[in-house]
Amino acid sequence: MASRRKKKSSNGPIIGLLAVAAIGLAGLAGYVRFGGAAQVPDEQKSPAQRHVKPKSDKGEIRESKVTLISPSREGDDLKLHKSEGTLPEGENAMVYSVNHFLKESQIVPEDAKVVGVQVKDRVALMDVTPSFNQTYGAFDEQTLIQGICASLAQFKEIDKVQFFCEGKVVETLGNVDLTEPISIRENQESSTPPAN
Repeated sequence: MASRRKKKSSNGPIIGLLAVAAIGLAGLAGYVRFGGAAQVPDEQKSPAQRHVKPKSDKGEIRESKVTLISPSREGDDLKLHKSEGTLPEGENAMVYSVNHFLKESQIVPEDAKVVGVQVKDRVALMDVTPSFNQTYGAFDEQTLIQGICASLAQFKEIDKVQFFCEGKVVETLGNVDLTEPISIRENQESSTPPAN
């Protein structure tokens, strides 16, 4: 009787290599998701992205300050007044400063506000509530655009702003075309210096 020889499987090394590759890929994905590549040190973040209070040279915690804009009318002239305010802990500076202006303007409904912001390619992409997206009078539209731009001009990492509502571009603010990002520094009126 002839003895049967078992053939060795040539699939063993291939399966082993695939297992090692899968483990390596999973490790790389974990590093990217949870490792150092996903974390930016606070000192490299812009002031608007920081969520911690800065420390002075002596190591004590300082309050973050932000420039706040308030509008006033003198006849047909719009005046934007600057003041310095304290940024509440955990608040985004851009969101806080624009929402302060919207509240002070008394133009938009009470629930009209910025709910979030992202900065991409030096453009502040501001997510607003649906009640912001409506028609206002021509003077009020001018006031809103100039005041928002003046509020954002303090942030050197941005040059333009664009508004979104529920993931879609806000195309107009009454008669103002917002389909493209608007320049912050070209659309702000001069404002009065902070009161001492």
